[in-house]
Amino acid sequence: MEEKIEAIVSPIIEKSGYILVDIEYRGGKIGILRIFVDRKGGGITIKEIEKLSKEISLALDTEDIIENSYILEVSSPGLDRELVKDRELKWAISKKVKLFLKDGSSYEGVLENFNENEVVVSNRHFKRSDIVKMKLNEV
Repeated sequence: MEEKIEAIVSPIIEKSGYILVDIEYRGGKIGILRIFVDRKGGGITIKEIEKLSKEISLALDTEDIIENSYILEVSSPGLDRELVKDRELKWAISKKVKLFLKDGSSYEGVLENFNENEVVVSNRHFKRSDIVKMKLNEV
């Protein structure tokens, strides 16, 4: 479902000059669709989110791919967002992050790169399998 939603909303978000950070859809009697967006370089405003939300809502209503009723939430990702998906990591490159490792230690630095096996933070390589949690640390 998230891929279908992404195919509809990505062009709207990109055309408006923003970046799609993540999509979360939780179905149910009344589902919740959360779309997280940011400006290239960071700092999207509430007015920009409101305008984008209206455009996204109209497009989703037109395509009618979500069968049940749902609540649409469009928001910024936040300054301390947990980073899980590769799309979020791609967005977070060059931003400050904090890693929580299996051995109980943590490490803070700038996310420089990543692949399926490792993450590079401030010139230090970490195996993804050794990372318990990774968060944006821009606060």
